[in-house]
Amino acid sequence: MKIAITGTPGVGKTTISKKLAEKLGFRHIDITEVVKEYKLYSEKDEEMDSYVIDFDKLREFLYGLDNVILDGHVSHLLDVDYIVVLRCNPEVIKKRLEERRYKQKKVMENVEAEILDVCLAESEGIVYEIDATGRDVDDIVDEIIDAIKNKRVRKGIIDWTEKYFYLLE
Repeated sequence: MKIAITGTPGVGKTTISKKLAEKLGFRHIDITEVVKEYKLYSEKDEEMDSYVIDFDKLREFLYGLDNVILDGHVSHLLDVDYIVVLRCNPEVIKKRLEERRYKQKKVMENVEAEILDVCLAESEGIVYEIDATGRDVDDIVDEIIDAIKNKRVRKGIIDWTEKYFYLLE
């Protein structure tokens, strides 16, 4: 089984993914790290300090792997069996990304992506959406395991647009 843990940077994907992989006995794959390490990109975007992923190379790298947790904000675009979209309060994301010293343009691009449900809107198949704001990691992981076991689908339960419209540029 391939499980995608996706969401805007700063929602808690890596923390949740690692704990989920540990509990399920799956391999954790950080998409950003493998893209950098194995040069699975076509170019580096210097302005945004990010890589333009070569999805053909990434898919080839992942081909044949099983029992993996794919951790990354583009993991929902890959061939997976189940997608978990983590969501988080846009103000919390903004603070976390600023603490990581992201460039202001990148911070706001990601805050806007969270408000506008970008990862959720792009996700197709069996999708389960969770608001991770202020929640315990173990509780979230247990909820994900239950959702996977029962093939639960939950999409479109969170709407940040009205409350956080002021953050949109």
